[in-house]
Amino acid sequence: MDKLRGVVIALSENGKKEISNALIYRAMALEAEAEKARVRSQLDGMTRQNELVRIKAGHYTYHPQAPARRGEGYVRMWRAVRASTGTFQVAEIAAVAHVDASSVSKYIKHLLEVGYVRRNGKKKNVLLFSTTPAGRDQRETPYPAKSPRDPFAVERAAMSRLARVFFEKDLHSESARKAVVKECKTILKRFDTQNEKEAPNE
Repeated sequence: MDKLRGVVIALSENGKKEISNALIYRAMALEAEAEKARVRSQLDGMTRQNELVRIKAGHYTYHPQAPARRGEGYVRMWRAVRASTGTFQVAEIAAVAHVDASSVSKYIKHLLEVGYVRRNGKKKNVLLFSTTPAGRDQRETPYPAKSPRDPFAVERAAMSRLARVFFEKDLHSESARKAVVKECKTILKRFDTQNEKEAPNE
């Protein structure tokens, strides 16, 4: 999800431009239908959380202020977990909290680690969970630690913008040329090692 979100932000230029499923597939070099289906599911989750606004089928605009409110999803998930009686499944929490199943799975993993939830058998091949006494006593939403910042976020964003130029602009135009040069310079600044001292030959 973090990788997809970075692509969405870069392609939309932080909400300034409309994006589409097809554009995202190309930027992420997705060819397999299973991969595309997974991305569509994640995009649906971002739409439910108001990070994306669906303009029409397969087309979106990004809501740049939404990430600051992503904690609302944790609040809804925690309320759903505490409201459950007996055992619950990831899919049940996802449906009640209106959060994608992948995010619920990650949150449940966090709750397991801090002791607010425990595994409680299986129903066929589906894992079941239940709230622990500590979890029932925990009224405030427990938030997982923030993920470390992607050290290549700037370069990934430049690569996504570069892909958009190749897919959408006339490559013979001056504006396309300038955009390609600009994004390539950003990437090369991080990865070009020409000026680094080479190791002596063994």
